[in-house]
Amino acid sequence: MLQMIQILFPSIALIGLGFYLFQSGTIDEKFWNGAEKLNYYILFPALLFSSLANADMNMGHLHSILAMIFLIMALIVVTVYLFAKLNHTPVAQIGVYIQSLIRFNTYLGLSIATSLDNPEIKSILVNILAIAIPAVNVISILSLSPKNELNIKAIFLSLIKNPLISSCIFGIAFNVLHIPIWSGFANLLSAFSSSSLMLGLLCVGTAIQFTTLKYYLKKSFIISLIRLLVIPLLAFIMMQLFAFNASAVIAIMIFFSIPTASSAYILTKLLNGDYQLMAATISMQTVLSVFSLALILSLLQYFYH
Repeated sequence: MLQMIQILFPSIALIGLGFYLFQSGTIDEKFWNGAEKLNYYILFPALLFSSLANADMNMGHLHSILAMIFLIMALIVVTVYLFAKLNHTPVAQIGVYIQSLIRFNTYLGLSIATSLDNPEIKSILVNILAIAIPAVNVISILSLSPKNELNIKAIFLSLIKNPLISSCIFGIAFNVLHIPIWSGFANLLSAFSSSSLMLGLLCVGTAIQFTTLKYYLKKSFIISLIRLLVIPLLAFIMMQLFAFNASAVIAIMIFFSIPTASSAYILTKLLNGDYQLMAATISMQTVLSVFSLALILSLLQYFYH
């Protein structure tokens, strides 16, 4: 357990520092708005591009790993829609449930990946995180859009303009086509990448809103338990049915154990979803994940030491 806490501590400390700095007003609110934009449009795309451009995509079992990831996601989405139909859940909340259960905090995931000693686990996790970004963005937008208001062309254009998705596409293209990256530019990308994780985790802390949380305490707690404990358990059980090695199991478990993305709040508000419930769920998951991640990582270490 102590070793797992040491792995998680830098991420937890940065999130906590971001929360304190934002709530105390030590740093002006305008800084955080600018920091989020800088990270979203420049620093984080650079991190995704360099990670994918240099990732090992020739792992023989990567296709099987991705198939498992998307199978579990598909089961989650179908289950949510069945639940929504039985309970006549409004679209504004369906989108919140979907995002809460399949979106992921990439900053936290990559921070954990860089802290791991095992290069195979790190490589698998980086591939999963980057490749899953376009898919979860599409699903999230569709889940928040009423059927009669779906505009495929507009959705497609918004995805193409998304700097995270375009950086992933370019990163994969450079990797697959073996396009070399000039060393000077690679050094610049490295500087951007190291800045992105720190700034991103600080911004995650600013998304924690305890004032909103108290109004949606029960619902956000249930959603968070499903996301942080039930889904990882489901993933673990399903993987026992297939011949995945220890590194693949650990990487997939970490992927499904990290909390939802704080940017889900912005998308939910933009598409007229229940953004207050989304804010409460993001806050609840971020706080609870401190304990659930330590528990799950410790159990994985016990099973695969």
